[in-house]
Amino acid sequence: MNKRFLFGVLLLVLLPLAVSAGDKSPWEKKLPFKNATIHYTISGVENGSEVTYIRDYGREVVTYHTTKTTMMGMTMVNETVDITTPDWIYQFDLTERTGTKIVNPEKYMIEEYNKLSKAEKKRVRENGEKMGVSMAEGFSGNVQQNVKKILGYNCDRAEVMGTVVYSIHGSGIPLLVESNMMGVNMKVEATSVDEGRVKDKYFQFPEGIEARYDPQSDVVAREMAKQTIAMLKNPESVKKQGAMPQGQEQQMSPEDQQQMQQAMEVLKGMFGTPPQ
Repeated sequence: MNKRFLFGVLLLVLLPLAVSAGDKSPWEKKLPFKNATIHYTISGVENGSEVTYIRDYGREVVTYHTTKTTMMGMTMVNETVDITTPDWIYQFDLTERTGTKIVNPEKYMIEEYNKLSKAEKKRVRENGEKMGVSMAEGFSGNVQQNVKKILGYNCDRAEVMGTVVYSIHGSGIPLLVESNMMGVNMKVEATSVDEGRVKDKYFQFPEGIEARYDPQSDVVAREMAKQTIAMLKNPESVKKQGAMPQGQEQQMSPEDQQQMQQAMEVLKGMFGTPPQ
């Protein structure tokens, strides 16, 4: 398991709570369109383009990323394809000819949420709304709704840790990302959005690359879901618990344990409990 996956887990856990905590289920919010094709330009430390294809109101998403990075006179080509379904996330590196298959963390978030009683679900949604605000504030950032119109869509603005993201209101679909972290600049800007039908061919796996399953990612995703729902249901309990119950850590490598602990400490901080 790598840090890219863990960071992705954290975003999938936090972002829906920040923008859609009032929905019946924060992780099952539909996008404002059924299908879409979004073209982006990328500039800064990487230069190139990206195309995202969306189907079934966001239940299926594929992103084709092609950029070049030049460092110390050397140019590296980055070509990737990421496919997301309700159950799985597939990541393909076309340059290295490698692929991975991990469980979609949202699947376990929804499963844990659906185990709750009606009263507990209401409490989770209410605490999730508060969490969305404290998430940004905890990183010296802020979130504003409907502050700008991009390509005809009203966009929310989120600023956290040197990164500003404008996303379609009430969704996690970015149309403009500007980042300046430690002198490293990156800009991702949508140039067009087409809400027409998306062909099946874009969701086919790259030929000749096997997507290998990462079992440790499943352990992390399940535990993150349980811990997050527990925190949202009863934030005070966070102060009395460790980041992970005994038994789960034995299934993970020392590096994965450390990353998982760090991720859970960040989640704790969202509830006003500072990392130890």
